[in-house]
Amino acid sequence: MTVLVSIVLVVLVFAGCGATRSSPDAPMGAGGLTPTIEDKEAGLVGIAPNFDIKAYRVIGVALFPVTDKLEDEGDRRFAATMAAYFNTELVRRLRESGQFQRVVNLAEGGYKPVAGEKMLRLEGDITRLGRGSRAARAFAGLYGAGRARAQADTRFVDASTGRVMMVTADRRIAQFALFGGDDQDLLKESFDDMARDLAKFLQRLSRGEAPTNTATSDK
Repeated sequence: MTVLVSIVLVVLVFAGCGATRSSPDAPMGAGGLTPTIEDKEAGLVGIAPNFDIKAYRVIGVALFPVTDKLEDEGDRRFAATMAAYFNTELVRRLRESGQFQRVVNLAEGGYKPVAGEKMLRLEGDITRLGRGSRAARAFAGLYGAGRARAQADTRFVDASTGRVMMVTADRRIAQFALFGGDDQDLLKESFDDMARDLAKFLQRLSRGEAPTNTATSDK
């Protein structure tokens, strides 16, 4: 069996394995909080003392701008597509979780706060957006070549006071896909996984299951 055939078979085995979590790169802090606590779903988190997520029945989701380096107009169009997709997935996953009475997509505009309504704003940035190389993934993805990568750094802000209540940083990489995989599909899967896992983390947080492990990963 030739080396090429062996590599192709390995790629086929790992096809559909999807994105995996990796340690966030230079996670961002805000409001005096830094994401340093490891969580199995949210990546790294930092939580303000006495933050009670159950006190918020409404959450508004802002559009996350891409702050990673963009080379040209094609990159900027791609970044806008990914940012819009992530916004849509965050809104969808939070609505499906049933944790909040209302999930408002702030990117659509037109939202008018209700007097006395306690609202949490989900803001942030897409700080890493790397498309990688499809050819490199196809032939050497097993060894980390051509990886597509994405990272989102979030801020949960009390809408009435502007106080940052929690920050998170989550990074995903994708290097295994059939014939290298389309970079847009791989990154969409990464952002969908981030949105799904963040919603699951918020549900755990509402049950009092805040992460307590302060160690950081060496990955």
